[in-house]
Amino acid sequence: MDDRKKRIDELEKLKRESRFSLDSLLEGFGENLYGRIEDSAEFEDVLKYNTLQKDIADSTAAIFTVEEQERRFKELEDTIKLKEQEEKERGKELTEVLGKLGKAMLANEAYNEFTSVFKEQADALATRVGSLENRISELENKNGGNVFSWIGKSAHGLVLKTFLSKAQESQEQLYRSVGERYKRQDGGAQPVAGGEDGEVAIYCEEIEKLRGVSDATADELSKLRDEKRILSASFGVEGSPQKQVQALKNRIASVKDDLRSLYRNFGAQAAGIMDAEISPQRKYFIDTLVTAEDGENIGRAVKLNQSIVNSEKEIAKLQASLSIDEENVKIEKYRKQIDEKRGRITDLEKSIADIGESIKDSEAYIKELQKML
Repeated sequence: MDDRKKRIDELEKLKRESRFSLDSLLEGFGENLYGRIEDSAEFEDVLKYNTLQKDIADSTAAIFTVEEQERRFKELEDTIKLKEQEEKERGKELTEVLGKLGKAMLANEAYNEFTSVFKEQADALATRVGSLENRISELENKNGGNVFSWIGKSAHGLVLKTFLSKAQESQEQLYRSVGERYKRQDGGAQPVAGGEDGEVAIYCEEIEKLRGVSDATADELSKLRDEKRILSASFGVEGSPQKQVQALKNRIASVKDDLRSLYRNFGAQAAGIMDAEISPQRKYFIDTLVTAEDGENIGRAVKLNQSIVNSEKEIAKLQASLSIDEENVKIEKYRKQIDEKRGRITDLEKSIADIGESIKDSEAYIKELQKML
């Protein structure tokens, strides 16, 4: 490789390193200077600086709001799921207590007036359940027989247990129906003078407590679902929280790029490496911000800038030298082409002259031949 090209590569690397160091220095210096401005200076870049800073603050606050909404939405989902599960378990508990209430009422003669419409069905189911339980017990206590008898016994037992299970389900459903109907009475009217007592009173109190908790939970769930629906609707309009946050982060990154450009420009002005591009008023304004402690940064900035300028000048000289050599090579190439073409012209001219002589010889021969005609 030509030493000049190698030197250009070295200078380009040095220039990039100096530019990076200078930009970093000017960004920090410029940011520091903007932070010293106390009054509302009416310079375009100062106004832009304040606008960009507010934009970042607003976007950061918006990110916090969106993340808080997302956190709240997840919290609502978890809370609703938990309360729905609790209500489901409470519903099972209520169903069980209603069954116990109905069973207790059917067993208490004091409630015969209320339970009379269920009495016949209850007795029939009780008889059915008792009969099936006895038959199963007898079958299980039966001994002896061969393998076929044992298989028949097992099959028969399975059928009886299936019938028993269905009868018990019907019995439990009847108990629940009695309890539910009793608790649905208008105005809480009691079929027994003096109100409930014993097991019935205990079950009624337990049911009221469960229903009270369920009513409160239903109200709470309604509010939670409304809040969740509102948040979900806002996500639908403005996009998912992730997209909103990413868009805001992209905006902040873009604004920070604009700020870095402002910082570099302001730092360059304060370092005196852009004097020809600023007005006297601007220079006075900057001088009021710069302190003696900034001398080191300014000195480094000037040196780095001069290093870049020197590198660019040397690169330009080396590139000019290389370009001159390239042009000289072209000139030499063109001269060779001219010499080659001139040689070809000489050969062509000689060839043309020879052809002319041939024409003359042919014409003279024609004349000799014409004399013979």
